[in-house]
Amino acid sequence: MVAYIALNIVVCVLAAIFLMISHELVKVFVYWCCNGGHFSGKTSPWKVWRYIDPIGVILAIVCNVTISKPHFFRIREKKTNLLLGITGLSFLLIAFGFSIWILRYIYGGFEGLEGMESLPWIQQFPAMLVEYISILSIGMFMANLFPVSTFDMGLIIAGCSAPSYLNIIKADGIIKMIFVLTLLLNVISYGALRIIELLL
Repeated sequence: MVAYIALNIVVCVLAAIFLMISHELVKVFVYWCCNGGHFSGKTSPWKVWRYIDPIGVILAIVCNVTISKPHFFRIREKKTNLLLGITGLSFLLIAFGFSIWILRYIYGGFEGLEGMESLPWIQQFPAMLVEYISILSIGMFMANLFPVSTFDMGLIIAGCSAPSYLNIIKADGIIKMIFVLTLLLNVISYGALRIIELLL
């Protein structure tokens, strides 16, 4: 039992790290394309370990929701902000859809996953990893719908309206407090698991 719990934690952390890095790298690539292959600032955006947020790792373990540490671009064009926000949310939806497809058609859905519990950990590992990617990706998608200035929705708002973006910066503390409250009440986690249950 202890070994199984430890395996779950390790797999959850690996899935969270994968999503953090890939979620930000996709946006970095889009920004790189929009900016003519150039980056402003001294920090290289290709140092992928910078996107791993320790708080995001803890949230993944505790409440099946993760957040990444974004690279702070100097963006002047609204269209680039909008594109980055849409890219981030789209990537999470694609990761979720692809992982659900694997769980349903390769591992046989819930019944197939339950049947794997008696197998050695090395055989359980890939299925568990995909399962956690599905849970965390939809949780991360829901989290990024909050209008926090550094989240994907914040980028979309910045791309649509500068005054609205200024308003969410002013209300940053209140928005983050509501976000933390939803995490404490497991609202996002519950919603994510219900969606997965319906699709599997």
